[in-house]
Amino acid sequence: MSKLEQLIEELCPDGVEYKTLGELGYFYGGLSGKSKGDFTNGNAKLITYMNVYSNITINIEIQDLVKIGKNEKQNTVKYGDILFTGSSETPDECGMSSVLTKNINEKLYLNSFCFGFRLKDKNLLLPDFSKYLFRSEEIREQIKRTASGVTRFNVSKKKMEQVIVPLPPLPIQREIVRILDNFTELTAELTAELTARRKQYEYYSNELLLFRDAKYYALEDVCDIVDYRGKTPKKVENGIFLVTAKNIRKGYIDYEKSKEYIALEDYENVMRRGYPQKNDVLITTEAPCGNVAQIDNENIALAQRVIKYRPKSDSVNSSFLKYVLLGNEFQRKLLATATGGTVKGIKGSKLHKLTIPLPPLEEQERIVAILDRFDALCNDLTSGLPAEIEARQKQYEYYRDKLLTFPACPAGGKEVTA
Repeated sequence: MSKLEQLIEELCPDGVEYKTLGELGYFYGGLSGKSKGDFTNGNAKLITYMNVYSNITINIEIQDLVKIGKNEKQNTVKYGDILFTGSSETPDECGMSSVLTKNINEKLYLNSFCFGFRLKDKNLLLPDFSKYLFRSEEIREQIKRTASGVTRFNVSKKKMEQVIVPLPPLPIQREIVRILDNFTELTAELTAELTARRKQYEYYSNELLLFRDAKYYALEDVCDIVDYRGKTPKKVENGIFLVTAKNIRKGYIDYEKSKEYIALEDYENVMRRGYPQKNDVLITTEAPCGNVAQIDNENIALAQRVIKYRPKSDSVNSSFLKYVLLGNEFQRKLLATATGGTVKGIKGSKLHKLTIPLPPLEEQERIVAILDRFDALCNDLTSGLPAEIEARQKQYEYYRDKLLTFPACPAGGKEVTA
């Protein structure tokens, strides 16, 4: 029997008490009455929307500031407060939580698009327990139901008061925190290693792709090119997978990022100018601009704003072409040629004239062999560190939701319908 099981058997063998947030505390709003100028040269620390959205624990290494007057009345965030994002484009992303788990002396102010929740009795929920609890699937399902809207969804604080949470004894909370902290620490270590490996990869990539003697050739001179312009076919539920600009990232096609399909008859029409083949290199011309991938599955269709390059001869290694297009030198050329404000784009006619270095094939293959090892470790979604981090994250989420699901005690318990 584990320590947690022993604690549960000893302290709450018949289940735990559940209460609504309205019974446990109260909500308060973020900043009010602020103008754009108040966020320039501020004098007080500001907890941003993304700080809440991206972290289960508030990052207190805050660089964002806001101007607060000497006698100005604004809500401040206290130790143990649970903060929520107030709105999002989808209900699934509404009400994301973060907890202030450290007691600091400075005043912290909350973004106006967020709101806070403060317990009347801080001894009921440990802050480190709350950081996991409010991101658990059971509580998230309740929170998502409090959001309403059409193009943008907003959380109702009135409905949030009806969210029901468990109140296990503090020793049980501490043991659950200990277990889940071990999971998150391991993921953090892997993420730190991935960051270091990517810096190492970037360094070697820049060094290996820096050529002083190699000749440069325009892409249109060494590659056969297909630009899949025209009307995008109607999407269907099942059919040929459509690779859009969203699916192209860091040398790979990400089949999970966006899942769109077109009918077989449309596929034949769209691809008539050139069917995708394994190892063909893709580059996006807009939204985003300059992302690169190498085809690993021929049974796909390519959307607008995706250009396909295939070497005309064996003197060009396709993987070398991929790495060159990903490299800093080529990306700088591409962005210098691109036009537009917030959304950059490049015309295919200009893109095809950009030049790339072509050392001897033997040198290309040597460079590919080195960069492939780094690339698999840093970017491959099916192996290497990204895959391990994803597996650890899924493992953490499984155990988090399992550990944070409690039977309600008959006396004083509330039925949870999430």
